[in-house]
Amino acid sequence: MKTYPAVVLAGYSTEKPDPLAAAMGLERKTLIPIAGKPMVWWVVKALRESPRIGQIYIVGMSEDDQVDFGTEVIYVPNQNAHFDNVMAGVNAVKTHQPNATFLLFASGDIPALHAETVNWFVATCESMDADFYYSVVEKEVMEAAFPDSRRSYVPIKEGRFCGGDLFFVRIAVAHNNQELVRELLARRKSVFQQARLLGFKVIVKFLFRRLSVKDAEELSERLLQARGRVVISPYADLGMDVDKPHQLELVLSELARRAEVEVA
Repeated sequence: MKTYPAVVLAGYSTEKPDPLAAAMGLERKTLIPIAGKPMVWWVVKALRESPRIGQIYIVGMSEDDQVDFGTEVIYVPNQNAHFDNVMAGVNAVKTHQPNATFLLFASGDIPALHAETVNWFVATCESMDADFYYSVVEKEVMEAAFPDSRRSYVPIKEGRFCGGDLFFVRIAVAHNNQELVRELLARRKSVFQQARLLGFKVIVKFLFRRLSVKDAEELSERLLQARGRVVISPYADLGMDVDKPHQLELVLSELARRAEVEVA
């Protein structure tokens, strides 16, 4: 069974502290304690328990943080900007594993992530022929697992979806399209702003809810000169990022429930 390197994005901005972290008196959101462990620890736990993941890289942390992840990790210094942290992760993998072709990106703020979800996502990506894969979760799936998560959903022909926080990327594509990746990441919170990159016809389709998954894949291929695939996840945990206090409470309850099941 093939394994892949995983990059956990735990970076932060010193100029614009995360509001949730600041409210808790911390510099970084991924160090917020959840069930006795930093938030990012739970993400790494899911990755290390997955047989599909090999070496784990953590961007934005160091040994000085004194977090025992229960496995060897490679620390990559924080770059103070999201794009720069993404590329620092790519470059670290290229340096340590020059023969690696794909890597998995995971956000450091999805502590409800399961190893089984990681297994499913990697296997699903392997079954497709593309260069990068973007996970999404349908509204009904998300709200069934995490009621009142209050995620933002994008309406398209197939339904309403929120973005997931697992990505499977061909390393060469990420490395060779750096300026475009920078632009997309800068606009990542606004679907309409991303649509503007693709022109008037795309904006019209989006406004009239006629944009489909296939449209999105074809447009991304045209824009990036690489084959992209949208992976619709039946698992909500890969999309349950923690940005707000009520989302933190949801995740705290979920991990407490899991602990009770494990003890029983």
